[in-house]
Amino acid sequence: MKGFVTEIKKTKRKWMWGAPLGIFLVDLAWMYWVFSGMEREELADGFYQLLMNLPLVNTITLPILAAVLASRLCDMENKGNTYKLLCTLQEKGAIFRNKFILGGLYILLFSLFQLGMIVFLVWGYRIPQELETDQIAYFFLSTCATTIVLLLLQEILSLMMDNQLYPLFIGLIGTFAGLFSWFFPNLPLRYVIPWGYYCVGCTINNIYYKETREVFFYTIPFSYGGFAALLLFAAALYFCGRNLFLKKEV
Repeated sequence: MKGFVTEIKKTKRKWMWGAPLGIFLVDLAWMYWVFSGMEREELADGFYQLLMNLPLVNTITLPILAAVLASRLCDMENKGNTYKLLCTLQEKGAIFRNKFILGGLYILLFSLFQLGMIVFLVWGYRIPQELETDQIAYFFLSTCATTIVLLLLQEILSLMMDNQLYPLFIGLIGTFAGLFSWFFPNLPLRYVIPWGYYCVGCTINNIYYKETREVFFYTIPFSYGGFAALLLFAAALYFCGRNLFLKKEV
């Protein structure tokens, strides 16, 4: 607990909330732009449209958030090269664990704020569609779990690399790969890379009728198999990343 409190103190005056707040405002502005041009009839499926558009937006913005948070959590030790001094006072594994838990709390709170944004937009635009609890739960679970896994990956990269630009570049490349997976559903890419699981966890799909220019939204089953694979990958990643950090020369 003392080590975790120490990690919190390290973030003082770092404006750690700057990145989550900025991403949240970008998401809100994006959703406002999407819905502001819709006719009243188009808002009939507004709740489903939110749950389909937000995962796509999250594929672009949340990997960047994970990379920035991980970099900010690790930059003090990397800049000052203080790992040797720190490891004489604290267990190496605890350093890795506490940074991950603190970053995960930021992601958890951000995901809760996104749920609040969904409720706010449904209320603000007077969307008549009923808020379905199970669909909201699937969205929250997918968003939070995928972003925390990406945070873990970015933390490992930030701890193992002295130059923090490299983890950020890897995060950007992953963002493009995840976005690519949305537009090629027949490729298994979304199941292979962690950035694609925003798409895997999306439970809303649509059919576009070209003749009438109408879009029909419908629900699809949540991918429990995909979610289980993500959890197994997270467990293996945590074990391997922690061992790599323990073996790192300081």
